[in-house]
Amino acid sequence: MDQQPETTAKYLRVRVLDHSKADSPAVTITVPIGVVRWGMSMAQAFSPQMKGVDLDWDSVTAMVEDGGTGKIVEVEDEGQQKTIEIWLE
Repeated sequence: MDQQPETTAKYLRVRVLDHSKADSPAVTITVPIGVVRWGMSMAQAFSPQMKGVDLDWDSVTAMVEDGGTGKIVEVEDEGQQKTIEIWLE
C-alpha cells in the first residue's frame, strides 16, 4: 500500500522581504505550529503595520486543526520597501 504524503501543517513561517536589497529576506522565522499565536505576535513585533491587521484567529485555528497549508497573510509596506509573508507549511 502506498502512503500518502503528509499534508498537515507543522510550521508557521514568517518572512520579511527587503525590496531595497533585491528582495532578499531581511527576517525569516520558522515557528512550530503548536505556538501559532505566539508566532503571529512575533510578526507584529517586526512590523508596526501588522498591528493593524484584522486577523480572524478562529479561521487560522480552524485551518491549523484541519491540517491546512498555505499563505495566511501578506502585508506590503511600500514606504519601507518590505513585504511580510506568513504561511502554514
